[in-house]
Amino acid sequence: IARLFTLSVVTEHSSSITRLRTATWMKASSGINAEYGGINAEYGDKRRNYKGVLNAVSRITKEEGVLTLWRGCGPTMGRAMVVNIAQLVTYSSVKEKLLVTGYFNDNIMCHFVSSMISGLVTTVASMPVDICKTRIQNMKVINGVPEYKGAVDVFMKTVRSEGVLSLWKGFTPYYARIGPHTVLMFIFLEQLNKGYVKNFIHPKE
Repeated sequence: IARLFTLSVVTEHSSSITRLRTATWMKASSGINAEYGGINAEYGDKRRNYKGVLNAVSRITKEEGVLTLWRGCGPTMGRAMVVNIAQLVTYSSVKEKLLVTGYFNDNIMCHFVSSMISGLVTTVASMPVDICKTRIQNMKVINGVPEYKGAVDVFMKTVRSEGVLSLWKGFTPYYARIGPHTVLMFIFLEQLNKGYVKNFIHPKE
């Protein structure tokens, strides 16, 4: 909600002449700013049989230390910013280019095509960071020594042991998830924006 609201505000407050040419850096910054306030706390995909949120927080704190609650915070923020920059900038830019061609009108078809391209770019851009985030959150600490020293170490070890393409392992299912998500998100956003303008900004007299 925060990132879409920020993008809408940035776009709506552009002048009528330059509205479809809002600076790329403004679109990118809207994704960055929104995610600093909306990072979700994640703890990998290991099954720990927690009884609930409070039990999970209590056990993690006792068994692994308070700082473990923020393990992988940096990569998580990096991943969130990459996702939002890729989604917001790509969608806005592709939509602008499609409208200029004259083959598309500002309708659901244009929004759908723009969203699918945005989802593809987002998948390519975010998967390496997502893998890095997940491996740091799930890394083992043996005798007080963590498996990875940081994000760069994860990338280096992954590429050396598994090859560069391993950074995009699982590309198809990842895109199958983020593609529809991006389409629905932007289509709903566009319809809500149009409804808001029609009913509140320029209501019928």
